[in-house]
Amino acid sequence: MGFIQIRRASFRGLVEALVQRVRGDAMEHDAKDNIERFQDYGFAANPVDGQGLKIDWQGHTIVLRMDRLAERPQLASHEVSVWHKEGHKITLKDGRLIEVECDRFVVNASESYEVNTKTVTMNASTRSDFNTPVGRFSQKTEVAQLAEVANLTMLAGGTAAMSGGTMNLTNMALNYSNNNSAYAGGSMTFNGKDITDTHTHSDVVRGGENSGTVT
Repeated sequence: MGFIQIRRASFRGLVEALVQRVRGDAMEHDAKDNIERFQDYGFAANPVDGQGLKIDWQGHTIVLRMDRLAERPQLASHEVSVWHKEGHKITLKDGRLIEVECDRFVVNASESYEVNTKTVTMNASTRSDFNTPVGRFSQKTEVAQLAEVANLTMLAGGTAAMSGGTMNLTNMALNYSNNNSAYAGGSMTFNGKDITDTHTHSDVVRGGENSGTVT
């Protein structure tokens, strides 16, 4: 009966297959090609080259562990990370925190994408694009600064409210049909003239004549 030998080894030239195979060098005059590397269900990786452990028993050799020591992230106590040699990674941290670090993040969900949480914060330093035929908000929507809107439709029963700020309409047609508009406080101007209940008319006369301009 032969002895089981576990040795440190350098691996290179991993070939992807049903069972991965790689060349392993443990020491001088102890190199072997086509060493099998099995992986656990649900986890797959192709490190290409690296360092680790191999097991030899009765002429058969398999890879026990294969790592890339130079690129492996240094983790704090209890942290777990899925990482790539280029530096992007997903890390499980203390405090039930999951942190994703990458240059580009893509989710491909063929049917739906759902997030269940109390609050959502997105910080985009340049802009945010939403490419969709229809965008809906089921309840109250607050906009601190509205820059550009191509098409805006309010469904029946909806309410629009603006508190503070400025609305500038340029080259725009407003069509009202069976609507009620309410105005309270502040100011509203048209061509530079105040058209709220605080404006006054000059040269007011009785009868069918026109008064003077709004002051």
